[in-house]
Amino acid sequence: MKELESHLSDDQIISIREEPRISEQQFGNFQNVHEVLQAKQERHEFGRFYYRFKSGESGLDVYSRVSSFISTLVRDCQQYHKAGYDLDNINVVIVTHGLSLRLFLMRWFQFSVEEFEASENPQNAQLIVMKKKCVGGHRWYELTDEHRNALALPDTCGIPKNVQIHQLYD
Repeated sequence: MKELESHLSDDQIISIREEPRISEQQFGNFQNVHEVLQAKQERHEFGRFYYRFKSGESGLDVYSRVSSFISTLVRDCQQYHKAGYDLDNINVVIVTHGLSLRLFLMRWFQFSVEEFEASENPQNAQLIVMKKKCVGGHRWYELTDEHRNALALPDTCGIPKNVQIHQLYD
């Protein structure tokens, strides 16, 4: 965070917080390399979303944590708006790990489990950008094609499902 902060002036930062709900999946207390490899093989066969590591978490557990974080993020944005901040001219930067990022996007864009399972983690320290779209009185975020492709997501995963249903996009 210090490196990121060094590129911004104080008037460009509203707040900074460490948020444990978007930490990486907890893999359990592995002490044996063979057990780790065996568990990862089982997860590969079972699926990343539902497989729970012994003494650890499943992707579903992380999804639940991320969902709770999104509710707080939305509430915080509403409070900043009430305080007079122009949210159309504010960027939110979230720093997290690959699986947590993909589960954040799954929740935000309403991916299916199958779509999530087909996705891939981004490269280390790769930026994934959600761009704000405004049509009429409606606002939503979309993934750029570049970033959607970097995660191996299908075309339908770059726009929230409710935007697609209501055909709000250009």
